[in-house]
Amino acid sequence: MRDGAAAERNEYGLSEVVGFVLLLGVIIAAMALWMMYAVPAEGREDEISHMNDVRDRFTDYKITLDSLWLNDEKGISVSSSMNLGTGGGNTQASGVFLQLLKPIGSSAVISVKDPGDRMWINTSNSGDYSFILSILEYQSQNNYWIQQRYYYQTGGVFLAQDIGSDSGKTCRVSPPISFIKAKNESDYDLAMVNLVPIQLVGGSSFGGNGPVRVDTWMRPPEIVVDNRPNNWVQVSVNVSDMQSANMWLSVFNETRKRGLIADSDTDWYSSGINTIAPDSYTAYMRITSPPASGSGGVILTIRRVDYYVSLNNIMSGLT
Repeated sequence: MRDGAAAERNEYGLSEVVGFVLLLGVIIAAMALWMMYAVPAEGREDEISHMNDVRDRFTDYKITLDSLWLNDEKGISVSSSMNLGTGGGNTQASGVFLQLLKPIGSSAVISVKDPGDRMWINTSNSGDYSFILSILEYQSQNNYWIQQRYYYQTGGVFLAQDIGSDSGKTCRVSPPISFIKAKNESDYDLAMVNLVPIQLVGGSSFGGNGPVRVDTWMRPPEIVVDNRPNNWVQVSVNVSDMQSANMWLSVFNETRKRGLIADSDTDWYSSGINTIAPDSYTAYMRITSPPASGSGGVILTIRRVDYYVSLNNIMSGLT
C-alpha cells in the first residue's frame, strides 16, 4: 500500500513538472512570436508616425521663416523644437521582460551645414549672382522603417529616402521661386522671374534622442535686383548627385507650369541638366523674352534673405 501511494505521489509530482515545462514552452513561443511580428510592427508604426511629425515640423518651420521675410520682421528670433527619434522602447519600459516586449526607440541627427550645393543666377543685363544653398537637416536612424532625411534648403522642404531609385528625392514644399507669364501696360507678353535665395548661416549638429531647440533670426533682407528688364535670365542649381538634379529640374518645370508658361511655349524657356563631372550636375531653367515683346521682356526681381540658425540641447544625453 505504501509503495502504491508513493508511486502515485511521484506520478503526480512528475505531471506537475511536465505541465510547468509545457506552460513555460507555450509562454516562450508566444513571446517569440510577439517579438518577431508584433514588436517590429509596433516599432514601424511609431517611426512612421514620428517621421510624419518631422515632416509637419519642417513645413511649419518653412511657413514661419517665410512670414519673417514677407513681413520684413528683421531682428526677431523664432524658436521651434524637434524630437530626435521616437524616444520609446527601452527608454520607457521598466524591467527586463517589458524591455523585450517593446520596440527599440529610434534616434536621429539634426544639423546645420553646407552640403556644397550652389545656386547661380545669370542674366543678360542685371549681372550674375551665386548663393550658398546650406541646409537644416534631420537624418533619421530608424530601426524598423526606411531611413528618411528631411531638409530645409533655400526656402523649400525636401525629402530624401533610402530606396535606391531616382525617385528617392522629392520636393515636399516648393522654394520661393516663380516664373510667370504676364502682360505689360501695352498688353505685350512679359515673363516675370521672382527669386528669393535663402541662405542659412551656422554650423552645428546634435545626435541621439530627445528634443532639440532650433533658434533662427533674420538678417535684414537685401533687394539685389528690383524689376529689371532682361533679354534672358537663367537660374541654375549645382548639386553632387543626379537624384538632386532631377528633383531641381522638376521644381523648375512645375514652377513654370504654375506660372502659366506651358510646355508648348518653347520660345519662352529651355531647361535641362548639364553633367559637369561624375559628382557635379547642374539643373537649369532659362527664361527668354517672349517673341512678341522684343528685347527686355524678362522682368527680374531678386530678394536675398539670410538666416542665422543655432541648435540648442534642451536635455542632456545628446551629442
